[in-house]
Amino acid sequence: MPTTKLTLSIAPEVIAKARRISKHRKTSVSAMFARYISTLEDSDYKRSSLPPMTKRALGLADGAPKVPDSWDYRDELKDILDERYGLK
Repeated sequence: MPTTKLTLSIAPEVIAKARRISKHRKTSVSAMFARYISTLEDSDYKRSSLPPMTKRALGLADGAPKVPDSWDYRDELKDILDERYGLK
């Protein structure tokens, strides 16, 4: 895919941070920027196709801590019910 040069005005400390991150990830700042923009576009599209109530619910969850992959709602529910009915 052909590329086009883009000039951005960014604070020097942000540029330094981007270079450190790109070096650590063994990629270019340009590639990181392109990937980031693609991610934003994809997530915006997914959100725009959702019903209004779902969009609002997702908005409430923004910034919430990520649920661990090992978490199972059934275990949580069992613990709550055990405690409520004195089985624990």
